[in-house]
Amino acid sequence: MLKCQFHTHSSEDPCDYIAYSAKDLIKKASELKYDVLAITCHRKLVYSKKLQKYAQKKGILLIPGIEFEIDKKHILGINTNREIEKVDSFEKLRNYKKQYPDCLIIAPHPFFPGKDALKKDLINNIDLFDAIEYSFCYTKTKDYNKKAVALAKRWHKPIITTSDCHILKYLDLGYTLIKAEKNTKSIINAIKKQKIKLVSKPISYFKIASIISSMIFRTYILKKSLKRN
Repeated sequence: MLKCQFHTHSSEDPCDYIAYSAKDLIKKASELKYDVLAITCHRKLVYSKKLQKYAQKKGILLIPGIEFEIDKKHILGINTNREIEKVDSFEKLRNYKKQYPDCLIIAPHPFFPGKDALKKDLINNIDLFDAIEYSFCYTKTKDYNKKAVALAKRWHKPIITTSDCHILKYLDLGYTLIKAEKNTKSIINAIKKQKIKLVSKPISYFKIASIISSMIFRTYILKKSLKRN
């Protein structure tokens, strides 16, 4: 089984203030024995041959990824190219998938509170999504993932667990084990065939509050810095 993480951010992210670089992220993933990693910064594909080779030296298959937006709703694209940065409507996403059928489109935190969650847009465009995310952000008594799981079962979509990592020490909060060969095609095929195992457990309200407050503060610092410049 391959240990895989498909939702992470690094300091190259143009929308969030992240304290560590893509290389730092790859190094940490290697320390945690990951086999597969996608760096999914907002609105920007952070991937290069240099990063790919660095990851390979660390024993990691680095797959290109991005967290792009349609009507300000977040969507994960895995095994994508830079053309995905131009996708800003579901019609364009449909055309993109026709042109690049080997990509994997994931609905992240689709029913969580906030304007960036897909909610009804996922239901109305369910055919465009290859998988649905099971977010790390839940407790024993409150879990917004339940609706996502029900929808995934109804439409026979795989569930992918991630850490949506913005803080490096929390990279291992949730991840997915996949029964596949260590290459992109085999991994994506295995996901679609649901040859996967989710690794996740509820966390405390205190930890959730700590993570969210830290992310909000870091984003505030980034916006303040951009205004100065």
